[in-house]
Amino acid sequence: MSQLAVALGLPVPHIQESARLAWETLPVLRSWLDRLRGLDWETLTKPTPSRGRSLRDLTVNVFHPFELLPAAWQSGSFPWEPERDDEREALLDSVFEVVAYAGRIFTDWTDFVLEHGQELGRRDPTVVSPRGDLRFSALLASQLEHASFHREQLVDFLRAEGRVST
Repeated sequence: MSQLAVALGLPVPHIQESARLAWETLPVLRSWLDRLRGLDWETLTKPTPSRGRSLRDLTVNVFHPFELLPAAWQSGSFPWEPERDDEREALLDSVFEVVAYAGRIFTDWTDFVLEHGQELGRRDPTVVSPRGDLRFSALLASQLEHASFHREQLVDFLRAEGRVST
């Protein structure tokens, strides 16, 4: 339905939008996780051009919201506090821990999308967040954009480090 609306130049119904966006997050997060595998600790903790943040920090910043999204959709509350990412990051003291952290969140989010995908397309609740109230579809769109933006920074950094060819 959303593709038909776009083709006809009509607005995409927000109800269908949440399901589409949820599915679109999966390859972005999978790509991030795949790029983390095989990195060494020095690369994970080296400052990047993204305000000097390390890939470990960016991984927490990108993945933690996806840890919160299922409950946000179910309860209407999204208590994301990115200013506390350093506390979460400090708990990840090895390559294994960083990859396991991102992998666990990716698996849980994927399971949520698989389990609730159709219902996501029918229900678009209002979510309360520290940055104001918004529809779940808008929150999801924001997190997809956020993850995609930082994924490009990840790829650019790894390319500059000689770790990525494409």
